[in-house]
Amino acid sequence: MTATLMHAPLTCSLAARIAAAEGDVALDINYVNLRTKLFEDGSSLLDINPLGQVSTMILPAGELLTETATVLLWLQSQSTKQGFYRGPEDKDYFQLVRWLGFCATELHKQIFRVVFYPEATDEVKNKVRCLAPERFAVLNNHLADREFLLGDTFSAADAYLTWFFVLVKNAKLDASSYTHLHVYSERMLARPKIKALIESDRAKDLAMDQQIIPE
Repeated sequence: MTATLMHAPLTCSLAARIAAAEGDVALDINYVNLRTKLFEDGSSLLDINPLGQVSTMILPAGELLTETATVLLWLQSQSTKQGFYRGPEDKDYFQLVRWLGFCATELHKQIFRVVFYPEATDEVKNKVRCLAPERFAVLNNHLADREFLLGDTFSAADAYLTWFFVLVKNAKLDASSYTHLHVYSERMLARPKIKALIESDRAKDLAMDQQIIPE
């Protein structure tokens, strides 16, 4: 049996798909329109996750797992790909947790949650965008001497950060002046598996008429 990801195209659950693909972890996908909270069979995400949010995943034994960082930790724990799985005994494990937390709090919730919130005023969104340079600088400095967040291999934390850069232009943010971070993001987005998932998600987003991400 495999886990089932409740996936809304282009949203943070794409990070889970990226991690599963890069870590060679089998994953079933149940597409949900986050605008309507409905799956393709007409059932509701709210019946599974009362908050109506992704990432939401049902594990093989039937347990519910929510929160993107937690889903990513579980997915990487299932990988047998050398360099992708990092357990608590690994010297980089808490660095993995660190960067998952950074992506979740400093980028996803701190910035995207506001700038993509329809009810937020332009003034509020612009103030939140002003938080980005400090966070970009932290990432840029960290990536100055390493290819990935944890060194020389792609990790679940890279999956989360890569998703951020899928939508960074939609959020009206520009990280191109941060040389190391820019090179990193371009390299991640060009990885064949990731590029294919992004293209698939953009097509599915249109087909489902979800389109909750502003152009």
